[in-house]
Amino acid sequence: MANEERGDCENIPLTEDSAENIRNLVNCYKNVLVCGVKGVGKITNTVQAVRDRPNVYYVGNPVDYEGKKRPGSYDKYIAYILSLKNDISIVEDMEALFSVSKEIILIIDEIYGRSDAELARINRVLDMPNIRVIQIVGCMKYMVGLIEKIDAIVELHLDAAFMIEKELGKAICDILGKK
Repeated sequence: MANEERGDCENIPLTEDSAENIRNLVNCYKNVLVCGVKGVGKITNTVQAVRDRPNVYYVGNPVDYEGKKRPGSYDKYIAYILSLKNDISIVEDMEALFSVSKEIILIIDEIYGRSDAELARINRVLDMPNIRVIQIVGCMKYMVGLIEKIDAIVELHLDAAFMIEKELGKAICDILGKK
């Protein structure tokens, strides 16, 4: 990545513009976790953050962080994602990502309800040097086992965003993520 794209990674100012916040974090960090309560625009702001970037891929999840099906239908949800960025590549099989050699940005929507095999694929993708991952979760506690590979955590709110220290993120997963 070009140095001019990276900007000042030590002092990223977070504002009420969530898309810009995510864009700045993705420019500085390989694996970014975006979390926040329902309705803060996690997916909308994330896709908007990378709208001008090439090679953006999306891995969906038919359920949300509570295990509820997407409103309307999963197909309508995918249509919404495509309306935000019509050249986004929808990934049907994560195995295909392991043969990608070009630099890509991968948005992974939700962790809840994923099988052990899916979690293992996500874990592997987080290690791939050519793939920048934006992991979206409604509740950070489901990142148990994956939080170690996250470089930056941002929590979105309706009118603000703030960074969560990685050690606090690990503690949240350790305490709340126990079954």
